[in-house]
Amino acid sequence: MRFIYIILFNVLSFGIIAETSEQYTYRAEFFFGDIEEGKTYEDVRAQNMEYKKFLEEKGLQYGRSLFVPIWSGERKYDIIEYGYWPDGQEQYKEWGAYMNEYPAWAAENSEFDGQAVKTKRSISMRGVRARGIRIPQEERDRFKFVDFQRCSFASGGTMENLLDLNARVEASEIEMGNRAGYGVHYLMPYRGASADIDYDFIIMRHYYSAQKRSDIVASYPEYRDMMNEKGYWDEFRANATCGSQSTYRVEWLYNTFAD
Repeated sequence: MRFIYIILFNVLSFGIIAETSEQYTYRAEFFFGDIEEGKTYEDVRAQNMEYKKFLEEKGLQYGRSLFVPIWSGERKYDIIEYGYWPDGQEQYKEWGAYMNEYPAWAAENSEFDGQAVKTKRSISMRGVRARGIRIPQEERDRFKFVDFQRCSFASGGTMENLLDLNARVEASEIEMGNRAGYGVHYLMPYRGASADIDYDFIIMRHYYSAQKRSDIVASYPEYRDMMNEKGYWDEFRANATCGSQSTYRVEWLYNTFAD
């Protein structure tokens, strides 16, 4: 059940423009793995949904999502199982319950024999939701697009500078009026990273529906002009450089501290 790429989100303090959404921190995890022979995505989903029953019985705060590669280049896994908590305290409560109480609970209650995914790799990261403009829940797709992009800090670049920039970008997008339907997170390696890691953080951009992603693409010329006129591109490049993007399909399954 524990197949994920762990992301630990430190609590930071940021000045945020009043018109923009909250820049909040949290902790999360990702596990990379292969779907077992004879199993399907729906089997993985069902097993993950069963775990929600355990969480609710124990009063644990945890969320779960599934990422499947679309355009991701060369890879060595079929699926990423992702989980997250509102803070570090809840992280260790959930992990403690998983290690000490879940085996007995599963033996008595689980409908599954063995795991649907074979875990191959995991990693922890720190991160923060940098910006985004939400849409109503009823307008969101079951399967959504999410992009990942590896980045490194430029000399003198800081996360605080990037988050301040993101707040101002969001405020400008709100003024544009045609950029709703996405969220941006910054993820920073913490534990489990390879010794030869070649990036400082990852940008994750998720979109709430295919239609909203299409609309955002259509508005790009206006967005590009705004970013250039306000000097936001130059400000970003003064703080970081980034590589190519990879695109995945994501399904957000549940969140026991928001459901």
